[in-house]
Amino acid sequence: MPAPPRIAILSHHTGLYSTRRLLDAVAAAGAEPVLLQPEHCLLMLDNTAARLYYRSSLLAPCTAVIPRVGGPLTHLGSRLLRFFAGEGSCCLNSAESLELSRDKFASLQVLVAAGIAVPKTAYFTQMGQRDLAVSAVGTPLVHKLLSGSQGVGVSLAETDIAARGMLDTFLHLQHEAMVQRFLPGRHDFRMIVLFGEVVAAMRRDASAEDFRSNLHCGGRASALLDLPEDFAAIARLSAASLGLGFAGVDIMLAENQRPLVLEVNPVPSLEGIEGITGQDIAGTLVKALLQQALSPSLQPRL
Repeated sequence: MPAPPRIAILSHHTGLYSTRRLLDAVAAAGAEPVLLQPEHCLLMLDNTAARLYYRSSLLAPCTAVIPRVGGPLTHLGSRLLRFFAGEGSCCLNSAESLELSRDKFASLQVLVAAGIAVPKTAYFTQMGQRDLAVSAVGTPLVHKLLSGSQGVGVSLAETDIAARGMLDTFLHLQHEAMVQRFLPGRHDFRMIVLFGEVVAAMRRDASAEDFRSNLHCGGRASALLDLPEDFAAIARLSAASLGLGFAGVDIMLAENQRPLVLEVNPVPSLEGIEGITGQDIAGTLVKALLQQALSPSLQPRL
């Protein structure tokens, strides 16, 4: 009897809901789950050979890989994904797509080039450009860290004076800044895209105490049962433009009701959307990944 396929899950936080759900889904699909904490991996290059040690043992080949690496481990995660891709593993998201989508401004540049509308956004590195950025974007505006998720690193400035003071601080600390026009609506839409199809969607509403709609910031959510086709088309194109096999695409309506993409998350949480929609997204993901991995002609070129 042939050995079952091995699916590696790269995750620092082994007790997180998403990690546990994926491990269970891999086992339920008849595959062998392989949990790898990225910081315990050692990559070795020797002549024309590449090897990966986990803790002190040489890692056996894996059929497929699911990256669940947070922002601080993006570069480590991408190096591991390059190793796995070189070994012939089917990676849910590639190293290049992970790094690109984790850069909030670079990813928006790619979306705009693909004809996808985004909020008015400015990126700059010099104090002398601060006033031009504030004037061009307009207040209220939000400052976003170039890497971050779950609403962390997003700050609101409602006036020009507040914006200039906030940007002085960020430019001093990190020597770059990204500001974006604040959209007045208090809700947005999260769509989960898997290999070119929207498999789940929800609406998120900000709480009365916070302008951010992220569930980790106290936002509330409801299943989006009648997903507008233009939303689905934008979500599919956004994920494809960034080369992502799996992604969470966030859309918000502008004042004129035009849908704008706020950002694309390469490692979206499963907890909120599975709980809200009742869908087995982890199981759907694992089955689709196995189909891709075991049918080479179906593997996407990401």
